[in-house]
Amino acid sequence: MSRFFDKDKADWIRGKMEGYSSWIEVDLDAIGFNLEQVRKMTGAEVVPCIKKNAYAHGIIHVVAYLVERGVKRFLVAKFWEARQIRKAGLAAGVINQDPLYTDEQFAEVVESGITQVIYHRDSARRLSEAAVSSGKEALVWVKVDTGLGRAGVVHGKAVDLIEYISGLSNLRVEALYTTLLEDENDPLQIRRLKDVKAALKKKRIQIPTLSIASSHGIFFDPDSHLDAVRPGVMLFGWYPVPEAKKEQVELHQALSLKGRLEHVKWVDRGTPLTYGGAYVAEKRMKVGTMHMGYSDGYLRQLSKKGIVKVEGSICPIIGGVSINHFLVDLSGTEAEVGDMVDAISFTGENDAHGLCDIAGVEPYQLAVWMSPLTPRVYYRNKVPVALSEPELHSL
Repeated sequence: MSRFFDKDKADWIRGKMEGYSSWIEVDLDAIGFNLEQVRKMTGAEVVPCIKKNAYAHGIIHVVAYLVERGVKRFLVAKFWEARQIRKAGLAAGVINQDPLYTDEQFAEVVESGITQVIYHRDSARRLSEAAVSSGKEALVWVKVDTGLGRAGVVHGKAVDLIEYISGLSNLRVEALYTTLLEDENDPLQIRRLKDVKAALKKKRIQIPTLSIASSHGIFFDPDSHLDAVRPGVMLFGWYPVPEAKKEQVELHQALSLKGRLEHVKWVDRGTPLTYGGAYVAEKRMKVGTMHMGYSDGYLRQLSKKGIVKVEGSICPIIGGVSINHFLVDLSGTEAEVGDMVDAISFTGENDAHGLCDIAGVEPYQLAVWMSPLTPRVYYRNKVPVALSEPELHSL
């Protein structure tokens, strides 16, 4: 294993976990399984989109693991994500979609060997100047707007822009990519991007990589797979839309949110609980307090209707989910202070998809709302091999 993972630290990691009120567990083997599913489905290079802290799984350890599994390039949404990967010393290609605004940023991209997404002439010129100044070659991915209308050079002007970029010193266009509307217009978008590449070929400009498909395209549009695909949530075991579950593609959820009971008590019938007495006990009941809330990623939309797993049994949330707390009906259990609770289980009724269905949100939203400050424990073959917490770096 790499320097990021060490099974000999398992006992030390377990000891640290004893002191956590909440933590996230990441099953790296599940990510590896999902990676192989994508490879089988597409036959294309897999360029994972690892925005928002690798969809809450922890960007550094996810990249370190996927590099071991043969992944060469990664797509990030923010410049600081690219910086994190470089600071960690990971030998991986990093494609930065974040726009650059200062000379210092252009210089840093070149010096750090980060591939930059470009779709403006001025940005191309400034990147070229930074590359010439450093005596290095800068790699470019050109984003083409084939119909989404969000960002990128409009497909009808893409050939002129790429011809211009190709004529600048110390720049090399490595790929063209676009983002689908994910509707009936997708075939038109695919054709538009292919037409751009064909027109460039006539001008003797060869582009090695053409990329269109994210998780949605991987599931529903084989014509969009091309040279490289860019899976996001599906790499972590979450289906991009409910319809994807019908495609009979097995994915393994890679994330679980766990915690320990902070307080356990019995309350009498008629006792009001949580802010504003949002819940009133209908009977004498056993109530547990979790020192966990929506600041950790347990959705506020699960107030009064969420479920957790305690001692293997599903228990309901009572009252609201606040920033740092929620209450659980522990009636019928032997649970006591310090006992472990699965807030988001790897499988079962309260897995990520189950809770998103209850809350009425998409898995994307769950990933975005998970706190980067919650400790993360990484497993391989069911053994903890790495730990990430606010005051620690790679261990």
